[in-house]
Amino acid sequence: MIGTAHSTALTTTLGVGAVTLAAVVLGGAAAGMVAARCAQRCFGVRLHRAAAIAWCVAVGTALVMRAGSSAYVAPLLAFGWAGVVISGIDLRTHLIPTRLLRVTTVLAIGLLCAAAAAEDGLAGLGGTVVATSIGGMVGWGLMHVIWRASRGSLGYGDVRLGGYLGLHLGLGGIMTVLAGLLAGFALAALAGAIGIVALGRSTDHRFALGPSLVAGALAVIWWSMPTGLSV
Repeated sequence: MIGTAHSTALTTTLGVGAVTLAAVVLGGAAAGMVAARCAQRCFGVRLHRAAAIAWCVAVGTALVMRAGSSAYVAPLLAFGWAGVVISGIDLRTHLIPTRLLRVTTVLAIGLLCAAAAAEDGLAGLGGTVVATSIGGMVGWGLMHVIWRASRGSLGYGDVRLGGYLGLHLGLGGIMTVLAGLLAGFALAALAGAIGIVALGRSTDHRFALGPSLVAGALAVIWWSMPTGLSV
């Protein structure tokens, strides 16, 4: 009886996990199509639709498998999918539209607050408001200092992006914000080195920093989350 019950529970868990992942794949595909359409219609930037879909599916699947059934899945998915749009536009234009960051920031604040209230009630909501506010200010502040020191080699869109990333990283504390930004710059340095060595680019090649910052933040968030689905 115990073995049968365990087998039934395991089958149910795997079934729920499979359905959840299927929903995430479909949602990611839809998000990729919306991302490509939004980039073209709202900002005049043509993204490769298949690539946008693939990245949205991959990012969404990784986040859901890690976060599981937490209420924070919704803001994490929105963050990951928005990151695909931000990265794609930055790669194409070397600009991060302020209007895009404003919209995604408002959406992020609403989803994070809703998730906190659902998970821990008013106490959790208050803690999230404080953590995201501090994280956003720290992320923006650090990037602003780097922007001032860079003497024009860093765009101010990257500074605003630092604040947006800090909103999400701030849930893990100030050290998580620092780790996320550091990971982003480490990935940027690696990509730059590969470009110089493997692709023969010059050291003054114009480089889109946004994708590396987004990837670094996502990696740190993924690493710092408790394990969710085990499928």
